[in-house]
Amino acid sequence: MQLSSRTRMLALFPFFLLFLWPATTLAQTNQCTPCLVLESADPAQLAQKVSESLARRDAADARLWVRSSASQADATARASTGGELRRWIPFPISTEAPLLQNAAALEVELEALAALARRHPSATFQIDWAGLANPSWPQEYAFLVKRAGVAITGAAPDAPIVTGVLPLADEQSLRAFFAEEVAAYIDGLSIRDADRVSDVSTVLAQLDPGSETVLHVGDPVSGSASMAVAAAAAAAGATTVVLPIEQADDATVDPLVLLATELAGDVALDPYSTPEGGEAWAFVRGEDLGLRVIAVTASEGTTTLSFSDRQLTSPSLLTPANSSKEDLYTGRRSGTGYSVDLDPSGTVLLALDRNLAQLDGVEGVEEDLTIEDARQMPVEEILRRLQAFEDAQARRLDHYSGINTMSMRFLFGTGVQGIDVTFKGNIFQETDQPADWAWEELFINGVKWRGKRLPEIPLVQPEKAAALPLLISFTQEYRYRLRGTDTVEGRDVWVVDFEPAVAVTEDRTLFQGTVWIDREFYSRVKTRAVQLGLVGDVISNEESIFYTPVDANGQSTDWSREAYVLPTRLVGQQLFSILAATTMVEREVLLEGITINGEQFEARRQAVLESDATVVRDTDKGFRYLVADKETGERVVQEELDPSRLFLVGGAFWDESQDFPLPLAGLNWLSLDFRGTGIQTNVFFAGPLLLANFAKPSVFGSKFDVGLDVFGLAVAGTDSIFRGDEEAEEEDIESLRPNIDFELGRRFGNFFRLDFEYELSWNRFSEADDTAEDFVIPEDHLSHTFGLLARYDRKGYRFRLGGSHSIRSDWEPWGFADNPDFDPEKDEFQLWGAGINKIWHLPKFTKIGAEIEYVGGDNLDRFSKYQFGFFSDIRVHGYRQDRVRAEEAFAAHLSYGFELGELFRLDLVGDIASATDEESGLDNEILAGVGVVGTFLGPWQTVVNVDVGVPVAGPDSGFSAFIAFLKLFR
Repeated sequence: MQLSSRTRMLALFPFFLLFLWPATTLAQTNQCTPCLVLESADPAQLAQKVSESLARRDAADARLWVRSSASQADATARASTGGELRRWIPFPISTEAPLLQNAAALEVELEALAALARRHPSATFQIDWAGLANPSWPQEYAFLVKRAGVAITGAAPDAPIVTGVLPLADEQSLRAFFAEEVAAYIDGLSIRDADRVSDVSTVLAQLDPGSETVLHVGDPVSGSASMAVAAAAAAAGATTVVLPIEQADDATVDPLVLLATELAGDVALDPYSTPEGGEAWAFVRGEDLGLRVIAVTASEGTTTLSFSDRQLTSPSLLTPANSSKEDLYTGRRSGTGYSVDLDPSGTVLLALDRNLAQLDGVEGVEEDLTIEDARQMPVEEILRRLQAFEDAQARRLDHYSGINTMSMRFLFGTGVQGIDVTFKGNIFQETDQPADWAWEELFINGVKWRGKRLPEIPLVQPEKAAALPLLISFTQEYRYRLRGTDTVEGRDVWVVDFEPAVAVTEDRTLFQGTVWIDREFYSRVKTRAVQLGLVGDVISNEESIFYTPVDANGQSTDWSREAYVLPTRLVGQQLFSILAATTMVEREVLLEGITINGEQFEARRQAVLESDATVVRDTDKGFRYLVADKETGERVVQEELDPSRLFLVGGAFWDESQDFPLPLAGLNWLSLDFRGTGIQTNVFFAGPLLLANFAKPSVFGSKFDVGLDVFGLAVAGTDSIFRGDEEAEEEDIESLRPNIDFELGRRFGNFFRLDFEYELSWNRFSEADDTAEDFVIPEDHLSHTFGLLARYDRKGYRFRLGGSHSIRSDWEPWGFADNPDFDPEKDEFQLWGAGINKIWHLPKFTKIGAEIEYVGGDNLDRFSKYQFGFFSDIRVHGYRQDRVRAEEAFAAHLSYGFELGELFRLDLVGDIASATDEESGLDNEILAGVGVVGTFLGPWQTVVNVDVGVPVAGPDSGFSAFIAFLKLFR
C-alpha cells in the first residue's frame, strides 16, 4: 500500500529531526536527552546507590550526574563506582562586586577552583555567585565566568562549565550577558523557573545555539514520577535537568537510571509523535527510529495512547528494576494511526518499534543523505583554550630567571652605519609581577664596556597600552577574527587577527596585530603587534615575539601541555621623533639559560640588587631604574627620570679641501624634556663648530611636530672643481655656509612620515690661495629652500622620497668671463632624490648594510650640484668636500662589520656612484671609495670612533679622516 505524501512526511519526520535538531554542546558531548543531574543531602550515598543501579543493568550507555558541593566532591568520587556516573560540582564564589577592585580575593578563590578541577577533571562545574541577585549582574558575572572558565579548563581541558542559577533570566539580561562574549566559556545556562524554560531556550538558540538550558527543579521528586518531571522539562526546552531526590532509594533511583539508559545516545525529543489520550512525551531513537514514551497513566481504568503513525509496532514496558521488557499485546493499528492500552501503574516508560520496511522511499533517503561535520572552530573558543593553557601554566609557574640580552640598534637618517647598544644580564620574572632586568654588561658596537658602572641612558620608550590583547578584561577592548591556519616554527597553528574594539586616543593606546596559536595544545607560537594611539616622542612601536617550550629544568623540549611555553625572542622596531628627525631603533631581546621555579631565585635577585649592577624594572609606565634609597639603602623605582645628559666631545676632521685638520673639542648637552616642557634640545659647541637643535614632538597632542636646527662653522673650506680629471685650482673659492632649518612634520599611520622643510642659508664666498685674479667671486647671498620629504620605515627598511625648491636672494655673474655655468635664471633651482637602505644583524655583533639611492635636479650650477664628501648629500669614502660635483647620480653603499675580541669594532665600507655632470665632463662616470670605520674604548671610559676613507675610482685622490671621542659627564 502506498502512503499519501502527508502521511509519508509525518512518518519520516523523526528521521529528519535527528539532523535538524540544534547541535548543542552537552548533547554532543554527553549524548543524552535530557541529561539528568541528581542531588540530595547526602551526595555520596546517592552516588553509591546510582552506581549500584547502573551495575545491575550493565548500563554502559547511561550517563548521570550527581551534584555535590566542593567539600563533598572527593567523597562522592569515591562512591561513584559504576557505569557512566559523573560529578556535577557547584562552586560558590564569594568575592563581592566590583570584582576588579577585589582582584586579590578573587584570585584566591580561582586558585582553589583550579585545584578542584585538577582533582576532578571529568566533572561538570557550576559557577555560583551571590552577585547574581543584583540587577546589574551581566557584565560583572561575565567577567567572573571567563576568569573561572579558564581556571577550570586550564586544569581540566574537557570539563563542561555552566552558570549558576540566574534569577533574572529575562531576554534583556541574557542579551547583555552574551554581549560580553561569554559563549565560548560556558556550556550551559541555569534557571529555576520552569515556566521560563521555553523563552530562555528560544533566546539561547539565537545568542548561542551551543549553550544548554539547565533547569533546576524546585521540589524534591520520588518514585517513578521523577521520569515525568524530567520529560516535561525536556519538552519545555531544557536539555539538562537538575532533580532534587527526596530519598535515595531504589524506587526513585531505578526509574531515573532507566530513563538515562534509554534516552542516551542518538535520541531527540519528538513532539510530532506525542500521543493523545494522556500525559505523555515521546523521544525518537536515531538508530532505528523507535520511540521511547514516558506516560502518566490514569489512577483508575485503562489509559489509551493514540499515535498518528501507523508504522509503530511491538509495544513494551521497560521495568525500572532491571530494564527488562514486558511485552504488551494491547497495541492495535487503525486507518489513522496506532494505539496502546495501559493499565494503571503511575509513570511508565513505553518502548515502540517502527516498521521501516513499510515506509516507501526511506532506504533511498538514508542512502542519499550526506552529513558533513567539518565544523570550523569559532575564534572565541580558540581564545578561550589559549587563555586556559596560559592560566594553567601561570598556576604552576611561580617564577623563572635567565640570561637576558637586549640589543638596540639605532639608525639615524640614511646610510649603512648605526650605533648598536647591547645590555646583558640576569632577568627575574615572577608570575603577575613586573620583571627586573639586571644590566651587568654593556656592549657598544660590539665593544665591551670596561668601566665598573654602566652609564644610564635616557629611557625613551612607548607608553604602556591600556589593555593587552588575548587577555580577559572587564570591558571588550579588542575584536578578533580567525584568518585561517598556517605553519609557523614547524607547528600547525590557528592565525587570529586582533584590532581595537574601542576608540584609540592619546590617553589610551591599544594594539593591532596577529597571534599564531598552536592547534594541538593552544599555546602561543608567535605574536606580532603594532601599538596604536602613540603620541609624543614615540612614533610607532611594532614587536614580534617568538615562544619556545622548555621543561622543568629550563631546557628546550617538545611542545606539550606539560611544557612551559615562554617568550624567548623578541624582534621589534620603534620609531622615535628625536630632534624633529625620525630615529629607527631595531630591538632584539633573547632569553637564554632559563631556570624554572629555582630555589635560589629570591637570593640571586637580592644579590643582584645589592651589587653595583644597573637594574631596571618593567613597570606599568615602562622601564624604570631601580636606585638606592638615600635613607634605607634599598633599591626603589626611580619615578622621575633625568632627561638630560652632558657629554665631553673631541676629535678632528681633515681632508685636502682644508688647509689643516679641523680640531673639535667641546661639550654636547642633550635634553629630551627641557624643563618639563616636552621640548627636545641638543647643543653641541666644539670650538669652530656649533650645532643646535630644538624640537617639539606632538604639538598640542597632535601628530605634528616642529623643529629648529642651527649650523655654523667658523673655518672656511676650499671649494674646488674638476675639469675632466684635472682640478682647476685657479677656480678655487673659500666658502662658509651657516644655516637655520625649520621643519614641520606629520606622521600618517605607524610607519609613514611627511616633512615640510624650510632652510635659510647664508652663503659667504672669498678668494682662495690659488684663485685667479680675473676669476669673479660669487656675491654673498641668502638662499631660501623649501622642501618636502616622505619617509616610510618598517622592518628595518627605510624608504625616502623628497624634493626641494631653492631661491637665491642675489645672483650676479661669477667666474671667468663668459662662464657657461652662470645663468641669471639659476637663481632658482630644484633638487630631488629617493633611496632605500637596510642593515641585517647577524650573530656576534656581525652586520651587513646596504643602500641604494638616486639624486637629480634641474637648473643646477657649481654651488647647487650634488657633492660626495664626508658631509655631503651622497658620500663616497675618501672623496673630499667641495671637489667633485654632479647633476645626477646613482649610488650604492655596502658595509660589513664585526668585532675583534670585544675590544675593537671594524666596519669595512664600500661606496660606488655613477655620476653625470656635463659641465665637469662626467658622463655616468664611476666614483668609488673604500673605508674603515672603527670603534674602541679609550681611557677614562671614553668611546672613540675613527672613520678613514680613500677613493679607488674617479677623479679625486687623497684621503679623508675623522676621529671623535665621547665621554658622558652626567
